[in-house]
Amino acid sequence: MRFVAGLLCLCLSIAPAAAGAETIVSGGITRQYEVFRPASQRGPVPAVILLHGAGGTGAQLERFTDFDRVAAAAGIVAIYPQGLGRNWNDHRGLGEQSDADDRKFLLDLIDTLAARGVVDPARIYVAGISNGGLMALDMACNYAGRLAGIGVVAASLPRDYRCEPSRPAPIIFFHGTEDRFIPFGGGRIAGQFSAQRGNVVSAVDTVAFFARASGCRTRDSRTLPDPQPPDGTHVTIFSYGDCRPGSAVESVIIEGGGHSWPGARQGVVLDHLLGPSSGAVDTSAELWRFFSATTSP
Repeated sequence: MRFVAGLLCLCLSIAPAAAGAETIVSGGITRQYEVFRPASQRGPVPAVILLHGAGGTGAQLERFTDFDRVAAAAGIVAIYPQGLGRNWNDHRGLGEQSDADDRKFLLDLIDTLAARGVVDPARIYVAGISNGGLMALDMACNYAGRLAGIGVVAASLPRDYRCEPSRPAPIIFFHGTEDRFIPFGGGRIAGQFSAQRGNVVSAVDTVAFFARASGCRTRDSRTLPDPQPPDGTHVTIFSYGDCRPGSAVESVIIEGGGHSWPGARQGVVLDHLLGPSSGAVDTSAELWRFFSATTSP
């Protein structure tokens, strides 16, 4: 997985970054992050923290997802933290990629930016992909009270992981059925490689866990138009209803999709290595659509 992530970094390193690099000290360690602030900002605004995958960087995720475009249109802040050694301590157990105190780092980052008047601490969202998606799940399971919503891309709950959310927060998932790194049906993470990186439950079981935790009793679905030109993917969005107040659950299933950020322009090489991204859904736009619809201004 690190080889693929490293290649992803190489392929994305051409375009210049728009956000400015900043640092804070967390747990006695200087940590880095990049932040995008909309030109219209005049005070604290909602913010989305976006977490890169293993081997990646916040700056590369910024370029890959094009989330700044969404943030500029919505008038929100986008934050791209950097994991130590390009990895996150997602507490998956077997196969952990880092021993950093990343929970504290993310909470300290929220507190620091709130104290500076940059972000509204009541409207902080966390979203991540792969190792970053596992980190987002870890925050959802342990610090849901500090977050207004969570987005999980290409990641599922680790097997035997104890998840006890303090409250049923809004959460949205994006997962490709042909993901070979975080398998849709569950199993070994990046099982095609020899190194042990842990195991996950299925994407369906992960979503079902959070739907139960939120007390959701119904489920509706809608199918998005296939992309033009066709790329072999088909997208269905499952929305759970009759959930507890303050919660919401959605699952975006990309049939034929790989280990990717749907809607990203990842190119032919990464399509081959990671699987199709899908042009049927814009994950960056869908994240903010979901977050803004499920929380009060």
